[in-house]
Amino acid sequence: MTTTYRFDDFEFHPATRELRKAGRPLALPARAFDCLAYLIEHRERAVGRDELIAAVWGRVEISDALLGHTIVRIRRSLGDTGNEQRTIRTVPRFGYRWALPLEAVAEDAAAAADAATDAAAGAPVIDVAAIEPALDADASSSPRRSHFALAAIAGVTLALGVLGYATWRQLQRATPVASSKPVVPAVANADDTNADAPIAVAALVLPAAVDAPDEWRWLRLGVMDLVANRLRSGALPTAPSESVVSLLRQHGNADAADLLHDATLAQAAAMRVLPRVSLADGRWRVRLEAFGTQRSLTAEADGGDAISAARDAADALLRKLGKQPRAVSASDAPPALEALLQRSGAAMLADQLDQARALIEAAPPELRERPQVEHRMAQIELRSGEYDAAEARMHALVDRLPPGRDDALRARAMLTLAAAQVRRNHAELAADLYDEAIALRANAGDHEVLGVARLGRGTVLAQQGRYDEATAELSQARTELATIGDSLGVASVDVNLGEFQRMRHRPADALAVLKGAARQFERLGAREGRAYALVQQALVESELLDVDAAFATSERFWPAEANTNNRRMRWQLTRVRAVALVGVGRVADAQALLAQIDKDADAQRDAPTRAQAALLAARIAERTGDAAAATASIARARVPALRDADPSDWTRALVLHARIQREHGDLAAAAATTVALQAEAAGDEWRKLQASLAAAEQAWAERRREPALERFAQAMQAAERFGVPDDLVAVGAPYLAALVDASQLDSARTVSGRIALWAEHDARAAGAQARLFRALGQDDAARVAEENEARLLAGYTGLAADRSR
Repeated sequence: MTTTYRFDDFEFHPATRELRKAGRPLALPARAFDCLAYLIEHRERAVGRDELIAAVWGRVEISDALLGHTIVRIRRSLGDTGNEQRTIRTVPRFGYRWALPLEAVAEDAAAAADAATDAAAGAPVIDVAAIEPALDADASSSPRRSHFALAAIAGVTLALGVLGYATWRQLQRATPVASSKPVVPAVANADDTNADAPIAVAALVLPAAVDAPDEWRWLRLGVMDLVANRLRSGALPTAPSESVVSLLRQHGNADAADLLHDATLAQAAAMRVLPRVSLADGRWRVRLEAFGTQRSLTAEADGGDAISAARDAADALLRKLGKQPRAVSASDAPPALEALLQRSGAAMLADQLDQARALIEAAPPELRERPQVEHRMAQIELRSGEYDAAEARMHALVDRLPPGRDDALRARAMLTLAAAQVRRNHAELAADLYDEAIALRANAGDHEVLGVARLGRGTVLAQQGRYDEATAELSQARTELATIGDSLGVASVDVNLGEFQRMRHRPADALAVLKGAARQFERLGAREGRAYALVQQALVESELLDVDAAFATSERFWPAEANTNNRRMRWQLTRVRAVALVGVGRVADAQALLAQIDKDADAQRDAPTRAQAALLAARIAERTGDAAAATASIARARVPALRDADPSDWTRALVLHARIQREHGDLAAAAATTVALQAEAAGDEWRKLQASLAAAEQAWAERRREPALERFAQAMQAAERFGVPDDLVAVGAPYLAALVDASQLDSARTVSGRIALWAEHDARAAGAQARLFRALGQDDAARVAEENEARLLAGYTGLAADRSR
């Protein structure tokens, strides 16, 4: 006998491993199915995390994060959320328990199997889980479409994953923003002189002028942020503090009064607000001076502490503007907690992460354990590159928050968790968290959460190759962020759109958007956002074979430590700097950076960057004829971390590996690698191009000339369609050499014409040109081409000479 469990309109059949909704089967990942079965079968009690992990995965080293996201997937399949928890309830600091009443029906096993088979034959499967390899710890061999930002939108990768720059900026406010309908500018265009203009909002709060002892210097940014939040909660669209701090960096040490009347700031906000804070006789006074094109007014308040005085002054200003301040509620933070949050927030705004951490660590235990403080500490850990610590802290926090209470904080915890997943290349897991954050705050009109969540979700869609859906998601994100005047957020959207174009192998289209985003970040003083945009720009310029421009761009984000405090991102900047150095022939300098990555970058947290660095090292070794180094480097590159972080680089690694194997004379191994590449290329035109190139080179090595030339022709046609210079030369140079060897000189002339444009900057193109000119008897032209090739290979030649001594 077997048991079927019925609840709501679901039927769960453990014996036949089926879950049905209204009679229709639902697809559920294997581990998620096993988790659901175990919780239902032990529904009379709570199940500890360790017990559930051991029962489902069979080992204990599975992370709580993986289990948590498996539960998220099950809840979504059952129409439940982490907020409602109708089906599976989180037991804080312990585990989970099945919560929904159900009916257990015993039936004959054979009859159940037959019934299930009959039903399945006529019922379509509802694929609610799609493919979820990240939920299965054994599914690491399955390729995922993650990318460098999200990763890279990361690490940058941090993977930057993320996942783009917005996932690096965590929101610090918990107040929904009232709806408004601003005019949203178009995506930044490099040729549009207005593309870098900030997003205009009603108000912008300046750093406070503080007349008090030095110990109160933190009020300069703390009061600014508090007043901005308070104005925003009163339905006055106000620029986020992060954007203001970045915007003001270009003004240096300008006087506060001058900033109040600065014409350039008038472009960002119709009204500027300057807080003046003073301490006298143990009393605090806060005076807000508001200046706009149509009117000027002041509001002030005093009190026993600066925070309450600032709050009261902001409320007074709202009333003068005809707005209704948000009523104080019992859920508002007590004074000591609010002071800690404002002080640590001020330190983060000043990019003083160590100071922010120290403030929290020095606080009394009863404050450190408050949910808001736990979230603040996770933000600090995230920005410092401590992704595991941030993730563990947020999982514990989510377990502590009762469902249905403090949705604003829960949603922000989801965003922090999603950012950590993005940087670890768990895009599918991040998508669930973004969805849950959107569901929690959609009805509240929380533009900050919705903007960041839609930006993250759009990035995940792009990593899955669903670019049209991704672009639509980012358009909504741009609207949400523009509504609150978040210029940094809008620039983050634009840099992601640029990266989307690069991922689609459209570098020329990407370049204009990335240049505009880099200028916007630079104008705002956002150094990490600027560095991320410049990294993307340098990679695009390298693909366009504009190597001098790529090197110049790399100079702008170098040295890495001057552009980011994030250790993961620093290694990614180092890797792209090495790419640029190779482009201009400084190969030894590039190798030194790659060796530094190999020696010092973290084997786990920097795994994608290490793999990408190994790929570049393999290219250098292959070019210099160092067979042993090429083999060792390509082995370090061909790891799952590379496939997950950048599918394009993974494909390039397969092409290079097959070439190295052929150069070693191992044609059988090269053939197997080529077959594997062709199998992975299905459904992706750019990968098919690379597979055709590898197949052509393999056939030529096997002396099958006609099939080789046919595959070269196919690859060249595909490269023409994409129009990417690096692809054109990568295919055209060996194709031209094969045509010359086959004495098909007319066809060789045609191919030569397609790559001649880059012969001055690319040794592959110059060498192919020289070979053709020799075959045509044009010795003077051949000599010029050979000299050009030697000049471009000088950096490699020196390395080869050193190795031979």
